[in-house]
Amino acid sequence: MNLSAGQRLPLAELGVSERFVVTVNSSLAGTDYSAFGLQDGRLADDRYMVFYNQPESPDGAVRTSGTRFDFDLSRLASSITEIVLTATHDDTPLSRGSLIVNLGEASFDVTGALHAEKAAMLLRFYRRGEQWRVEAVGQGFDGGLAALVKHFGGEVAQDVQDVPTPPSPPVSLVKERQKVLLDKAAREQPQLVSLIKTAQVSLEKRGLADARYRVKLVLDISASMMNEYASGAVQALAERALALAARLDDDGEVDVYLFGIQAHRKGKLSLDNTRGFVQALRVQFEGGTHYGPVMTLVRDDARAEGRDLPTLVLFITDGGTSNPASVIKQMRDAANEPIFWKFMGIEQGYVNFDFLEKLDDLTGRRVDNADFFKVKAPIRLPDAELFDLLVNELDSWQRDARRAGVL
Repeated sequence: MNLSAGQRLPLAELGVSERFVVTVNSSLAGTDYSAFGLQDGRLADDRYMVFYNQPESPDGAVRTSGTRFDFDLSRLASSITEIVLTATHDDTPLSRGSLIVNLGEASFDVTGALHAEKAAMLLRFYRRGEQWRVEAVGQGFDGGLAALVKHFGGEVAQDVQDVPTPPSPPVSLVKERQKVLLDKAAREQPQLVSLIKTAQVSLEKRGLADARYRVKLVLDISASMMNEYASGAVQALAERALALAARLDDDGEVDVYLFGIQAHRKGKLSLDNTRGFVQALRVQFEGGTHYGPVMTLVRDDARAEGRDLPTLVLFITDGGTSNPASVIKQMRDAANEPIFWKFMGIEQGYVNFDFLEKLDDLTGRRVDNADFFKVKAPIRLPDAELFDLLVNELDSWQRDARRAGVL
């Protein structure tokens, strides 16, 4: 299996468990390799920098013998949330030679992703709930090993400062991951680039430029929604949810759910499957609108994924629920969970959204964990306005949830 830059997937899909080996091969003599164990993007403990001068992490979870790295993630300290494998060269751009990373039966040819950089981030291993995942990064970086250490927040000792590097401003790992996703969108889904940039502007207005969330999209499939699916409006909304995920989620993926009378998990929307995604769902419309079952699915999945990231739920419907008492109880219970619910009503004819308006102001909750807005069908709202509405109150919920101990 060949990995491509920006690709993310569970280790299990590569036939790899928590114990595995990574080998790195470069035709460029003098290339060095390091692994950085990070806590929320920072090297909180210098002992988790594993390289030629410090070949093992303190817990024995990561060991190197040069071009080989042995991992045993079951031994890794719980404070370490991700591991980034890097390559550096003191004198020559890495692109002057081939650079290939091997993990299980997968390989990642980094060479084509590099230009004149003397350092590169190769692979990133990170927790997603109870599951370990890998990202093929392929991101070039100016400077050598010393610059990488500084980039990850570590102090540069004399023995790793092989060549002087000019001072550089701190770089946000979140922004680097966003850049990888934006570059991938430009290559594979160019129609999304402007949407991603517009979503970023809306997030910045709310002070959420560096915020990280899982994004879940919940779509009404009651029969009254037929025209919205047929017109392409639901596909357009799905693309806008994906644009938000490209700014908020490390994976840039959206978990998709459908609901009418029943609730259905429908997999992930990503930059790999955007075109025609909604049509490929082959929706079977249902004769009712029940929020409760799909809310239960979303909450169960968020709980299983863990509390390392909060969840933003984009809940799209054209009518009220048939089980209001159950939904009210769920919303009060969910106020204790790191989930923010954004309800969007599609107004058709004389639809009454009184229930969602009341739900927005529901009393008896630990924090206000929901917001509601409505748009008229057919949806002609400018993208900038739509994104502003989709992230409205997310910042205040985040602040209040932290104060209340929910986050």
